[in-house]
Amino acid sequence: MRFNSRTSLRPGILGLFLGLSLMGCSSPQSFIVLVVESGTPTPITGVAQLKVVVSKGTTEMKTLTYAAGDLTLVADADTSSGTLSVSFSGDETGDITFDVHALDAQGCEIGEHSTTVTIKKGAVNEGIVALDPRTGCAPDGGAPDGGDGGTPLGGCDLVHPQCAVANQTCQVNCTTKVNACMMGGPVAAGGPCQTAEDCAPGTQCFDYSNVGCTGTKLCLPFCDGNTDCAAFGNGGAGPGSFCRDPVKCPDLATASHTCTFSCDPTAAAAKATHTGCPTGLACVIPSSMDHVDCSCPEATRTGKENAPCTSTAQCAPGFLCEQTCRAVCRCDAQSGVCTAPNDCPTTGTTCTVVPNQTLYGVCL
Repeated sequence: MRFNSRTSLRPGILGLFLGLSLMGCSSPQSFIVLVVESGTPTPITGVAQLKVVVSKGTTEMKTLTYAAGDLTLVADADTSSGTLSVSFSGDETGDITFDVHALDAQGCEIGEHSTTVTIKKGAVNEGIVALDPRTGCAPDGGAPDGGDGGTPLGGCDLVHPQCAVANQTCQVNCTTKVNACMMGGPVAAGGPCQTAEDCAPGTQCFDYSNVGCTGTKLCLPFCDGNTDCAAFGNGGAGPGSFCRDPVKCPDLATASHTCTFSCDPTAAAAKATHTGCPTGLACVIPSSMDHVDCSCPEATRTGKENAPCTSTAQCAPGFLCEQTCRAVCRCDAQSGVCTAPNDCPTTGTTCTVVPNQTLYGVCL
């Protein structure tokens, strides 16, 4: 097997040529040429590795992983840019399935798709693999995760990077399963990013696409405990920031965590679009009403006040399910009574205590 590369005829794309002898050295050989491209108008950038699973029927023939530099995949590519040429022995026939995974420098999956191509015996056949955007290293966007379990990764300190080179930051590397130093950037915690190199030391770029918010990428700060998060999201009306969201690799739940956002989950804030969340995310109450986070809201979150519901996932941001969707309000409960100024958006409703909660209530 040999892997070569050259600059392609299309700007920003690297031509990839891979010769594989999967079934021996029979002659004449057959070839399948795959054109790897973005399945959407938005290019897939920063491809550091391509993993190709080659199968025939239900039998996996070979899994290949190889470096791709800093490849950019565009829509409607052609055979002069971004191709994989796979060779087979002359006696091999039938349909071959290629499952192609694009990984970034951290080993996070940023594109995936499969295609099936029929071998033309002794000749060349072509297939297109239009990758769908994927991300395997996004945080859970605020959904409760059921515990702090996970595998500790060695290497540098994510929270307090002490890298040898100035402006380097420590980030999770899902490929090596070791935290590694790399060059950071100027974007502070909570700011938008495109690549890992954009984020300031102590943070990493996470993509919310795999939970439904395509195009939302944020620098999130790492934490060892809640004290590392106290200042994150400061200035909003939320209860503070907490060390909760686990960092996940495509094939591994790590023991690392990021801080939540301190946002305003009330219906009044949602109506005024002043929740303190980045564009594309909504302030939700994921578990305890004393904890909030900016999350990618489920598509089912549409119910407004008095809409029937069986779960809060059916209620719009700013509402909780209490048999029907009820507006969230600031309560500041003391002795079973809400003491905060009433911020219920509907005339005639009053902020009411929710049992065993302190900061927020519902409008009844």
